[in-house]
Amino acid sequence: MTSGIEPMGERRQLGYLQLCADRRFHRKTMEAFEQATGLLPEEYWLEARAGGAPVYADRTRAARIAYREGALHMGWAAHGDGCRGFHGASNPELRQKLARTIRARVQDFPGVHHYELFGEGGRVTVTDVHLSGVKMRSP
Repeated sequence: MTSGIEPMGERRQLGYLQLCADRRFHRKTMEAFEQATGLLPEEYWLEARAGGAPVYADRTRAARIAYREGALHMGWAAHGDGCRGFHGASNPELRQKLARTIRARVQDFPGVHHYELFGEGGRVTVTDVHLSGVKMRSP
C-alpha cells in the first residue's frame, strides 16, 4: 500500500478539470482532457456541476488548491445539446459563455496551459488556449 504522497524529486505534472455533471458528456470530457494533456485520472483534480465551467462565477476553492499545488494543465468544459444548467440556451450561446469563463480563468491562473472543452453531437472537442508572451511556470 502506498501513501499517495510523491517521493521527493519525482514531481509529476498535475491538472484540474471543471466540467458539467451531465452523464452524456462527463466521461467523454474527462477522456478528451486526458488525451490532450497526457495526464492519468489520478493526476488531476475534478470539479463537476450542472452547467460546467460557465456556471461557476469565480475561482473555486478546488481550482485554487489545484493551482497552488502545481497544476500545469487547467481544463474548462461545457456542452451543448440541452444543458440542464442553462435551460433553453443554444449551443452557440453556451460556447460564448464558456469562452467568457476561460478569458477570466486565464487571468486568474496565469502561467499554465488552459484548455477549452466543448461537447456536442456526442463528441468533445478540445482547444489548447495559447497565450503569446505568457511565461509558463515549471513543475
